[in-house]
Amino acid sequence: MENRNTNILHDMGGWSQFFFLWFLFFSGLMLASVAVLLLMSPERMMNSAASMRMAMAIQTICLFVVPALAFTYICQSRPKEYLKVENEFKLPLLFFAIVFIVAVQPIILALSYYNQQLSLPDSLAPLEEWMKNSEASASASLNLLFEDHTIFGLIFNLLVLAVVAGLGEELFFRGCIQQIMQKIFKNTHAAVWLGAVIFSAMHFQFYGFFPRVLLGAFLGYIFVWSANIWIPVIIHTMHNAINIILTYILYKTPEYDQMEAFTFDSNTILIISSLVVSVISLFLIYRNKIARNLKTK
Repeated sequence: MENRNTNILHDMGGWSQFFFLWFLFFSGLMLASVAVLLLMSPERMMNSAASMRMAMAIQTICLFVVPALAFTYICQSRPKEYLKVENEFKLPLLFFAIVFIVAVQPIILALSYYNQQLSLPDSLAPLEEWMKNSEASASASLNLLFEDHTIFGLIFNLLVLAVVAGLGEELFFRGCIQQIMQKIFKNTHAAVWLGAVIFSAMHFQFYGFFPRVLLGAFLGYIFVWSANIWIPVIIHTMHNAINIILTYILYKTPEYDQMEAFTFDSNTILIISSLVVSVISLFLIYRNKIARNLKTK
C-alpha cells in the first residue's frame, strides 16, 4: 500500500504554505543561534576557521535543510514525490548542465564585477551603507576560511560551502520555494524567476545579486526540466566547488585580484568563448528536454 502523509495541513493554500515555510525558517534561525552560542563564543567564531565552518554548517542545516524537510512532511501528502528525490536520473541533461556551469564561470565573474560597480542614489545612502556592511561581514567570514590554506582547510570548505550549502539551499529554494510559487501563480517562468530572486536576496550579498539571480534561474529550470532534485543539487555543489578551488589556488595572488576585477575589456575572448559554449549547452539541455517529452507522449 502506498505510504501517504494524511496530516490535515497538506491541504494548505499556496500563500499559507509560503508563510508557514518562513515560520519554519525563522524557527530554524532561532535554533541555530542558540546552538552556535552554546557551542562557541562570538569571539571564537570570528577568529577560528574551524568554528566558523561549524557555525555555517549548523546555520545551513537549521535554516534550510530542517525547514524544507519539515515543511514537505507536514504540508505534502507524498513528501518524496513532492521533492522529486526518487524520479528518473537524466544523465544527458546532467552532463550538459555540468558543461554549462563550468563554461559560464567567466560570465559570472564579469557580471559580479559590474554588479559591484552599481551605486544607489543619494536618497538611498543608508540602504547602500547597510549593503556595504553586509558585504564586508560576508567577505570577512570567507577570508577567515580561506586563510586556512591547508589541504584539510580545502576539504572542510568544500564540505560546508559546497556540499552542505548546495544540498540545503536546493531543498529549500527549488524544492520548496519554487514549487510554492508555482502553486500560487500557476506559471513555471514566474515560479523560477521569483524563486531565483528570493534565493539571491537571502544571501545578503547584494553586490553579487544579479549573477546569483541568473544562477538561481538556471537551477530552477534544471529542476523543472529534470523533475529530479538531485541534478540541481549536483550543479549547485559544483558551482560552489569551482569557486572554492579557484580561491584556494589563487588566494592572495595577483591572479586572484584579476579574478575579482574580471572586466570584459581585459577578457574579451574568454568571455565570448564562455558565452558561445554556454548558449550551445543550454540549447542541448533544452533539446534533450524536448526529445524526452516527445518520447513520453
